[in-house]
Amino acid sequence: MTEAYMLVILILSAIISEDYLVLCSTSRQLRDVLVTVEFIPETCDTVAEDGDKITVEYIGYLESGVEFDSTLLPERGPLNFTLGTNTVIPGLERGIMGMCLSEKRKLVIPSHLAYGNQGYRTIPGESTIFFDVTLTRLQKKTVLEKTVNALHFFFFPLTTSLVIFYLWNKMNGDRDGKCQNTPTGKKSKRGRRRG
Repeated sequence: MTEAYMLVILILSAIISEDYLVLCSTSRQLRDVLVTVEFIPETCDTVAEDGDKITVEYIGYLESGVEFDSTLLPERGPLNFTLGTNTVIPGLERGIMGMCLSEKRKLVIPSHLAYGNQGYRTIPGESTIFFDVTLTRLQKKTVLEKTVNALHFFFFPLTTSLVIFYLWNKMNGDRDGKCQNTPTGKKSKRGRRRG
């Protein structure tokens, strides 16, 4: 009964802590990324968070104004991804966190949150890059997905804890058996009376 109770507590704490982690990451989202909100809808009931499936349209350009990428090109199309999965550069994810559906933002992303000193294609190394971003689709993570992610996050530590607990009980049980010095089913010589 106690083990089942502890398991339920661990699962619930995993779900709660996952929500807490999402809140924490949202509060740090704009560190090192300069965000200018160009347009925000009158009603903004939900915002983009880790685990949400989103679609964005963007134009990426260098400080000189030279465009290096755009989802508006016919061959490119909108960008679909899940926030928090490291699918895009960290600065873009941070700049999108907290956006409302149909919101438009300008992002200024330093090189260490973009392509670093190595650069990428037409983007030179150590370049600060700029994005005009519009959030066109926002699909929130379901409760089931949150639960599965929380269980996945705590699966390894929980399994390890259970194995350690089992081995500890097994060792203590064996130790108790070794201390008796009498094989099971046989009488001790000390307890015999001579007749």
